Formats: sequence, structure tokens, C-alpha cells
Amino acid sequence: MIRDPLREVLDAAMRTPDDAGPDDLDPTEVATLHLARRRFGVALPPPYAPRPRDPAALPIRPGGATDGAAIAAVERRAWRSRYRGVVSDAFLDGLDLGHLGRYWTGRAAVSPSARHRLLVAGRPGEVHAAVDTGPTRDDDADPITTTTGEVRSLHVDPSVDGAGLGSALLAAAESALVATGFTEATLWVVAGNVRARGLYERRGWEADGATRVDVAGTERLDEVRYRLGRALVAP
Repeated sequence: MIRDPLREVLDAAMRTPDDAGPDDLDPTEVATLHLARRRFGVALPPPYAPRPRDPAALPIRPGGATDGAAIAAVERRAWRSRYRGVVSDAFLDGLDLGHLGRYWTGRAAVSPSARHRLLVAGRPGEVHAAVDTGPTRDDDADPITTTTGEVRSLHVDPSVDGAGLGSALLAAAESALVATGFTEATLWVVAGNVRARGLYERRGWEADGATRVDVAGTERLDEVRYRLGRALVAP
């Protein structure tokens, strides 16, 4: 009996090694998760969601509460893949999937405002990547009246790295910012995340010289701010 489908997804993700592929999964667990998807509409993350043939062509849709656990699993997998050697192993190994699941489920269920958007890449029942946008959170801006939007987070599962999905999702985020009334856009990225910075620069984002230190638990993350080098305009 499945009492809590989102919890089933989180527990399975916690037990699954980062490098596991579809052939490494427990068939009983796979069957349970796919039953949860059919009965409750809960989305599955990789490797329980099969790798798409063309990740860049995945549909990008609004995220809902049933996507929350899968978004959390993708975020955790992305951090543990991309930040080895950039932040401490203790921090990465201690990422709390339960906390992430509660956060993303709540974020998807209740938008903070009409100026926020949460988008996921994947057919209904699957999440391979996610992006969150809203008003800039910089201290010198009024979140109600500001015309500067922010790409608050962008996470792509390692199983689809390098396949164009990050660029497609960033383009969708830019369109979402336009649709919610912003004319400029910024984002913050960990300074050592060379891969993400390359993606942003290829799409016309530029480091604007601002820096900050973000404290996550005992970890201090040096971050740089990027600004879109062109005005946001409707296509």
C-alpha cells in the first residue's frame, strides 16, 4: 500500500547511488514508483524516469505539487555531480532530501506571488530539470515594484548534461520573466561552477562585477552575479 507517494519518491532517490542507471534499479522499487505515478500523478526523477532521446526537445511546463519530490531529487543529483571539488564532500553528502522535498512541494503548490514562475522539463509524471524565477532578491530592490527579475535556481539532472536542455530551460526562464513584467534579469552562480557560467555566457549573460558569500549550513559559497546583456523583450 502506498500511503505517501511523494515520500516513496524521496526514499527511493535517497537509496539510489548517484551513478545508478536503469539497469541498476530494484525492480520492486521501480514497480512501486510507477504505480505511484499512475495512481497519484506523482512525477519521477532520473533514473526512474527514462532518459529521453532528445532532452532539448522535452516539453517545458509549469511545475506542480506532484513534481516537488522529483525536483528535489534532481537538485540533489545536480549538486552532487557538479560541485565535487568545489564545495566539501561533507556538505554534498549531507544534503537533506527530505528538506528539499518539502521546500519544492510547497513552492510548487503555492506561488509566492503572481510574478513568480516554476517550470520543469519533462512530460507529466517526469522531471529532468527545473527552473525558478521571480523578482530579484538583491537588497537594493523592492520586490513589488522592481523591473529586474531573477533566475533563482536552475537544475539539470546529470543524466542529460550536455544535451541542450539547460539552454532550452534558460530560454524558457527568460520568456517567463518577460511574461511577468520584467525588463532586466540577473542570477547568482557559485564562482567555481565553470560549466554553468559557460552556459550563461553562451546565452548572452555577463558577470556584472557583483559578488557575495552565501552561507549554507557550515559551507560558505562564493557567488558572482550575472546580468542578461540585452533587455528582456517579448518574442
